[in-house]
Amino acid sequence: MNPDDAQSPLDHAFPPHHESEEWIGAKKIDVTDLAGGCLATFVSAAITSCLLILNGALVMAMLSTAAAAGVEWVEGPRMSQFILFSAPILLVILQWMMIDTLRRILHKRRWRQTSDF
Repeated sequence: MNPDDAQSPLDHAFPPHHESEEWIGAKKIDVTDLAGGCLATFVSAAITSCLLILNGALVMAMLSTAAAAGVEWVEGPRMSQFILFSAPILLVILQWMMIDTLRRILHKRRWRQTSDF
């Protein structure tokens, strides 16, 4: 089938400009879309880094408080290192889940307000 004779865009694999430009089957990505994706990734990585630093400080403060209070299992190097490594990561995962849930709730609320004209 000739791509120019197709009834819908889904009937063929070639874009309308397939004869004039070089095309290998991929969509052309605009610079603004690429920059927006890079910016979103950078912001996400920056937020995650800040959360890891804050969570690490929080967990370290809690471990030192527990050690000062006389909790024996905190004194062991294996357990304290495991908690100091895993707790901030688990907290970041929980915080991102909370951020996603909040965004979903706000998006639904905003969608309902715009559709109630």
